[in-house]
Amino acid sequence: MNELQTPTAVESTASDAVVHRESLASFVEFAADVLEVQHTVADGVATLEFEHREHPAWPRPYQTRVAVASEKIDPLPRKVTSPIDGGHWLWNLAALERGALVARPASQPESVHEFSSRLFDAYQVDGGQMHLAGCRLIDVPFLRVTTLASDDASMVEHRYFDHTMKPVSESQLEQLGLVEVSPLASDTSPYSRPQVESLAEPCDTAAERFMALTVIVAKRAEGALQFDIGEQCARVRFGDWTRTIAAPPFRCAASGRDSYHLAAIDDGRIVAAEAIATCEESGASVLECERVKCGVTGKQVDPRLASKCPVSGEHVLKDEMATCHACQQSVSRLAVSGGVCKACRELPAAKPTDTWVAGLTEQFPTLKQYRKFRAGKLGELVRVMAIGWWRRLLVITAGEGGPVVEVARREGLAGRWEQVPHTEWSQVLGASQEQS
Repeated sequence: MNELQTPTAVESTASDAVVHRESLASFVEFAADVLEVQHTVADGVATLEFEHREHPAWPRPYQTRVAVASEKIDPLPRKVTSPIDGGHWLWNLAALERGALVARPASQPESVHEFSSRLFDAYQVDGGQMHLAGCRLIDVPFLRVTTLASDDASMVEHRYFDHTMKPVSESQLEQLGLVEVSPLASDTSPYSRPQVESLAEPCDTAAERFMALTVIVAKRAEGALQFDIGEQCARVRFGDWTRTIAAPPFRCAASGRDSYHLAAIDDGRIVAAEAIATCEESGASVLECERVKCGVTGKQVDPRLASKCPVSGEHVLKDEMATCHACQQSVSRLAVSGGVCKACRELPAAKPTDTWVAGLTEQFPTLKQYRKFRAGKLGELVRVMAIGWWRRLLVITAGEGGPVVEVARREGLAGRWEQVPHTEWSQVLGASQEQS
């Protein structure tokens, strides 16, 4: 039933709608199927009949014979009505019984299980599973207006619109499969008769050569897929027509990659499998984009195993860090020589009037007895080194004008730097102006 001839699509200049032609015989059979009217087609005539006792509201006659031949029948045989009159008879039945003809795209999935494999089969989940985290089907009505062809009484023309009577494009017709439709029985239609009548209201059913209006019910699916690995889960949302729905890629938030292959790294996060690399120190699974290069060993490692050296600015494995005897900061062992980091060894020379030095000597006047100074800032810490004939003092403050956080001293030319206990700061530095 409803076999289309090879369709010819042209733009209708009258309505700006795409036109598809179909044989009148096929259309009559389709309409009869929708209305559950018994029918036969033979010798260019379609015979339609129904049980009037079951449908008392339907108009007489209870049997109608309609000329549907491809060759013109002239004159019409006795009791055979013209194509336009036969079309009106069918339309009257449709309007009385259902408000309009109702159909669906023939190739359209009607339930979730019909297209769910298209979603699931696209993904690979290492060490986990996937399932639907909710899915709803949404009915979207389209309208097909059918008229008898003006150049051939054995053909009809279909024009397609959305529910607001806006013409549907050829590409959307193809996407939704609106050209080849199947009848929707009244018990499977999502619309009641009043709803169908409301949808049909914008259509001009009194137009010349009008045959019928068909409400075509297309379906959309909206929902989400959930991927579970261990105690973690990730979701991918989807939304498309059931006829064309395809699995959307998983967007890995950590790496920014799209993928259909999901796996978990050692911290539990679900990520794109293609984004996973191995920590060259621990062998753990980590994200390639998050690995850092150790400035000492050159290994690409898990960032949790490394710290950033404040002197070199490089990431360094924690086992490759050392503590500066002077400033007590943890730095790359390559930045340490003689127990002192490069930042402390290479402090720039400073004048007593320079901001960092002047601020400290103003706070601790005892420091003015030193003849030379070096000063510099690294990160948030300010270093001021006071240099005397026999002693050197290193004073570290938390920023310019901030509180003292470390004090170290070195006695003699070859002595080692050692920390000054907090209880001895006032003795070494002298009482601050605030204390005095």
